[in-house]
Amino acid sequence: MRELRKDENIEGLKHLSKICILQFGDESCGPCFALRERIDKWLETHPEAEGRYIAIRENMEISAQMGILSVPTVAAYVCGKKVAHESGYFSLDKIL
Repeated sequence: MRELRKDENIEGLKHLSKICILQFGDESCGPCFALRERIDKWLETHPEAEGRYIAIRENMEISAQMGILSVPTVAAYVCGKKVAHESGYFSLDKIL
């Protein structure tokens, strides 16, 4: 999963493909790293899906606008509509 680029628009990403997974994290967060690896493996087997990692410290404005107050947070969108949003301790299997 690649990191969000400055020229990318979150709203556009949600509609870019059938499934969009957004992970908000921080480089000092161990669970964030583990989740990112698992999401990467899942994305490899799901070509219809797009994923982006959003570093919360570098993207505070985006995080605040989306109501992301803690890490790790994962949000999933299908055809542009949010179908899952979990923060803290949660089951990634349930989201995927």
